[in-house]
Amino acid sequence: MTSTSLVALRGLPDFTRLSVAVFALGLATSFAGPYISLFGRQAAHMTPLALGVFMTLMSLSSIMISTQLGRWSDRRASRRPTVLLALLAAATGYALLANTTAYLPLVLIACVFLGTGAAAFPQLFAFARAQISSAPASTAEHGLTTLRSVFSLAWVVGPVVSAAVLTRTNFTALFLTTGACFLLGALLVGTTRTRAHAKPVAPSATVTGDAAPAPRTMRLIALSFVLYGTAMAMGSIMLPLHVTETLHGTPGQVGFLVGLCALLEIPVMLSFVLLPRRFSYERLILFAFALFAVYFVLVATAPGVGLLIVAQAVRAVVLAITASLGMAYFQQLMPNRIGTATTLFANTTSAGSMIAGVVSGACAQVFGYQAVFVLCAALSAAAFALLLALTRRAR
Repeated sequence: MTSTSLVALRGLPDFTRLSVAVFALGLATSFAGPYISLFGRQAAHMTPLALGVFMTLMSLSSIMISTQLGRWSDRRASRRPTVLLALLAAATGYALLANTTAYLPLVLIACVFLGTGAAAFPQLFAFARAQISSAPASTAEHGLTTLRSVFSLAWVVGPVVSAAVLTRTNFTALFLTTGACFLLGALLVGTTRTRAHAKPVAPSATVTGDAAPAPRTMRLIALSFVLYGTAMAMGSIMLPLHVTETLHGTPGQVGFLVGLCALLEIPVMLSFVLLPRRFSYERLILFAFALFAVYFVLVATAPGVGLLIVAQAVRAVVLAITASLGMAYFQQLMPNRIGTATTLFANTTSAGSMIAGVVSGACAQVFGYQAVFVLCAALSAAAFALLLALTRRAR
């Protein structure tokens, strides 16, 4: 595949509008995501364990609500109402979050509004797939990969902007800006031309084996992603605290690290559009899981922010593979239930976040932040071992 792939994307229905909506969603999540743990510690004065419980409850509600919304959207002629519900709930949640630091109201806001808003990512991508389903299978697949790159581009810009907002103002301004981005995404989705569901065509790459996995195998595949998602979430929660409290860095350096990682993700993702893919989804994802263990070893042993900057290149390769190919992998395994498949993929991350909240908080409180990253390396290695075993069994 050459650069003509990008030219072909121009002809996809509403692709430009969808790209801007995805960019707005990326900005929204990148504004708030890296700083939720700092907000909990610095503004709401949560202990590490209380912060972990808060993050876990938010993730649990995200899984429950996203799963129901995914099933609901698969039964409807249009996915747009589901996307709008999620985006507007998130905007409302961050507007409320900007006006309180009391623990119980924060938990309620997170569980109800932010839990519903968590469905915005999978449902927006399921909506985008339905919108471009009339295109050839390879073009549609490249379109989704490009949209995922746009999402990563937003994560390049977002943490830098949010760090500047937080430095010059406060968390209130940051969360209100986040809510405004969700509203922009809702406006763009609301003005697209809705297409009815079309029976999706499986992506051009093939999975191991001739048939879809058995339910038990599918659950184990999902479990490997949950282990990976747990490691990713634990690392994301604790990295800002490790940088600022252990390595005596600044919130600006946290934003730089997050933005740098997102920037480095983009060329890796675009390579899946512009270059022929020589390896199966499983092999690339296995490589990513193994590489993630290496990343966490680097973080755990880093004497300063300098090595963390180098480590972001490793993390970028991992996230580029799992974020773009992981979603396509799940959609391929469940080709006639795109909304459910995309939600299942997203829910593995939410499940990981749910586990990560309490585990990382308790581990950090008892053993320190570096121990959390050692545990993350072990979880990544376990994800690799499980998926490798499933792949060999399928052969």
